[in-house]
Amino acid sequence: MSRCRAWWVVASTSAGKWHWRDFFQNPAEEGRNWGGREWIRSPVSWARIREMRKGDVVVAYQAGEGIIGLARLASDGYPEIEGGPYDTFDLAPSPVVWLREPIPLFFVRQIPQARSYFEFLRVHHGTVFRIAPEGFEALLRLIQALNPDQVEELQAFLEHA
Repeated sequence: MSRCRAWWVVASTSAGKWHWRDFFQNPAEEGRNWGGREWIRSPVSWARIREMRKGDVVVAYQAGEGIIGLARLASDGYPEIEGGPYDTFDLAPSPVVWLREPIPLFFVRQIPQARSYFEFLRVHHGTVFRIAPEGFEALLRLIQALNPDQVEELQAFLEHA
């Protein structure tokens, strides 16, 4: 398995009416200037975006649906406004993996030691959260188990650094 740095990024149609599907259907257009002060308001998320680096993996979590895909960062995190908080990043248009079978949050919570692997299970306010390497590896196993027909696509995604 991969030892990529990974970030859990939440989208919600109730806050801003944006859905991860928008990105996966048109990644070249929808991947730029992700976030911004209208969407990213949590100090935890600002701190995580400051840590983001080009090439890191983004786990696309859609509130109410589950993990629906994987993407990579096309940029380090940056402030939308010079001197402001780190609230913006860019997603690479490829490679991406849009999961045919989303991974419900219930299954993620069942991963042994999930609370220690997934920051969002301990910090409940924010949009961008850390995932420990062991948690990301567990997620990959879960994704493969629920999407066996996408194993090759997932491997190709992981090999592309």
